[in-house]
Amino acid sequence: MLSGRIVALAVGLGSSFFRRPGYVLDGAVLMGALVLEVFLERKGGGLLVVVSLWRVVRVVESAFELSDEAIEAQIEAIVSQFEALREENRRLLETIAEKDKMIEKLKEEVDQCRHACNGSSTYQHIVE
Repeated sequence: MLSGRIVALAVGLGSSFFRRPGYVLDGAVLMGALVLEVFLERKGGGLLVVVSLWRVVRVVESAFELSDEAIEAQIEAIVSQFEALREENRRLLETIAEKDKMIEKLKEEVDQCRHACNGSSTYQHIVE
């Protein structure tokens, strides 16, 4: 069953099968165990059990490897989002500073208008 899986992977992946050291190592261990089992015939199914356990170790290792890769990808995404938010925050702070300047300028203009209006209404009362 395990050898069938390795053969199926080799056929399915083609030459990329040989670029993945884990698959090649699995195949070599499996083939070595089968050859020893057939020619030595001393241990019964012992070597096949070892190969099966080897496969379990590889699956667990792959799960940890995938989880590490997923965590690293999530960290990179979070850092990227953080940088984008930092840039947006900087732009918003600049906008707020510009709006604060405009508000101060408008307050000054309103104060000038009040002062001008108060001065002209006093002048009108004197003229009348």
